[in-house]
Amino acid sequence: MSLMTSLRHFLRRVRHDGPQCIPGVVYARWMTLIHRDILRREAARRAQENEAYQTWLRQHEQPLPAPLCTDRTLSILIPTYNTRPDLLQALANSLLSQSCPNWEACIYDGASTHADTRGVLTDLAARDPRFRVQLGTANLGISGNTNAAFAMAAGAVIALCDHDDLLAPDAVRCILEAAENGADFIYTDEDKVSEDGTHFFEPHLKADFAPDTLRAGNYICHITAMTRELAEALVRTDGSLLRSEYDGSQDHDLALRATERAQHIVHIPRILYHWRMLDGSFSHQRAEKCALAAATAVTKQLKRLNIPAKVSMEALRTRIWYSCPEASVTAIVVGEGRIPPVPGEVIRVTDASWLNNAARRASGEYLLFLHGGMKLLEKPSKYAWLHGRYAWLHEMLMYAARRDVGCVGSAILDHQRFYRHAGYAVNVPGGAVSHHAEQWLYGHPYMITDRLVRNVTGVSSALMIIRRETFLQMGGFGEYESDLRGADLGLKCLQAGLINVYTPHARMVCRGHLPCLTAPAPESDLLRFRSTWGEHPLERYYSPLFTRDGQITVDVTHQETEK
Repeated sequence: MSLMTSLRHFLRRVRHDGPQCIPGVVYARWMTLIHRDILRREAARRAQENEAYQTWLRQHEQPLPAPLCTDRTLSILIPTYNTRPDLLQALANSLLSQSCPNWEACIYDGASTHADTRGVLTDLAARDPRFRVQLGTANLGISGNTNAAFAMAAGAVIALCDHDDLLAPDAVRCILEAAENGADFIYTDEDKVSEDGTHFFEPHLKADFAPDTLRAGNYICHITAMTRELAEALVRTDGSLLRSEYDGSQDHDLALRATERAQHIVHIPRILYHWRMLDGSFSHQRAEKCALAAATAVTKQLKRLNIPAKVSMEALRTRIWYSCPEASVTAIVVGEGRIPPVPGEVIRVTDASWLNNAARRASGEYLLFLHGGMKLLEKPSKYAWLHGRYAWLHEMLMYAARRDVGCVGSAILDHQRFYRHAGYAVNVPGGAVSHHAEQWLYGHPYMITDRLVRNVTGVSSALMIIRRETFLQMGGFGEYESDLRGADLGLKCLQAGLINVYTPHARMVCRGHLPCLTAPAPESDLLRFRSTWGEHPLERYYSPLFTRDGQITVDVTHQETEK
């Protein structure tokens, strides 16, 4: 990165987050300079993973053995405008190679000025009647062209596809299979493909449906499909499938609206879509436009759901500030050591076995569990100034105040800024594992989800806030020696119909003993955990394609999980 580029990034960060972010930005830059060896090792590891991924993908893309019996047809909406002929042909070839033939490609061309684009489209229509092509007389934009393609569709299930991307051979089959099993909104995993179509990289192994994760950013993305009934209901309510006023984030707006109405949301944990990365700059101005459109879409959703909140854009990401009434908080601190400033009652206990007793004695409406020796990683952004020294606590409290939320937590890092906790996943050997475990804050954590609000299965008991009423109703923490108590409580909340939230905006650094599950739990804890939750506890937010250490496993099974 050049000096001028670094300076522009620095100035944009200060403009968005205020001058109080300067020490953190400078410190981060300094850390990357003095620890370049860490970045080099990370780059080498990622290069090895990238090469191994090519082999893994070939195994992963092997078609499923049994044929699919269905009368349904998948209508794939493809808007085009001056698309390169070779890329358009590659997309067509990926459709012709589908293991299930029940598809139609509804292609609306927005009056392309390139004759070779129109020529390929005409040839495709003549080659196979499943290519339904309309050469429009005007370019209606990404949303308008897609809506025009939808008007052509005759299938029972609708999917959206960009004009230069690729579908994996089982994409149509897996989507129709999910629809046959009752899904009305479907999405799959994806990766990126090089411009020449020979190299695949950055697999995005997604969570099951997670409303807070979706508001933070459109993790659903490609490929998205829904039943015709759901699509038509959106058109009746909103006037069109995609809305041009959200161009740049029109697919994010669609995902928000569709998941509100859907009755059965299915995530297919298979990489069935390849997003082509073309050379060329993506300007900051365009990125800002997309981010602003996403923030507007989230604002509109919160209004539709009657959830009082304000939405802003920080560092090109959506940031939500939920209305939070004044509430009393009791901090329950395990062990010695300083903690960040907290208002109200503080109860200290010598070890975790006293946590439930302290919770029963607490007077606060909310319980804040902290491990001694915690220190805030950074100062809050300028948008939190109203809450002063307690801004970090308000960040967690505003989620805990929602009636649909159980546990709320944030990140815990060691003194070298390596992640020790960023939410727990449970369907792994060893009981539980932290998202981003052992990844460096200043490196490139997986899909930058360490920096986004998202739903998780559990959070650490060393940094957690929860309603006292909910905590007691759940029976408090289980009798665990390890932090499986946090994962166990998260599962209890999920079982009761609540969701758990990770926010990156209250990150802590802990020196000395780290209470998080950075290694498998003791055998006695594992036996207790498995006797309660079984060998494979329900895990919605950590892909079954991941191993415990966050690598991709070649043991591929076709699974579907529902809303």
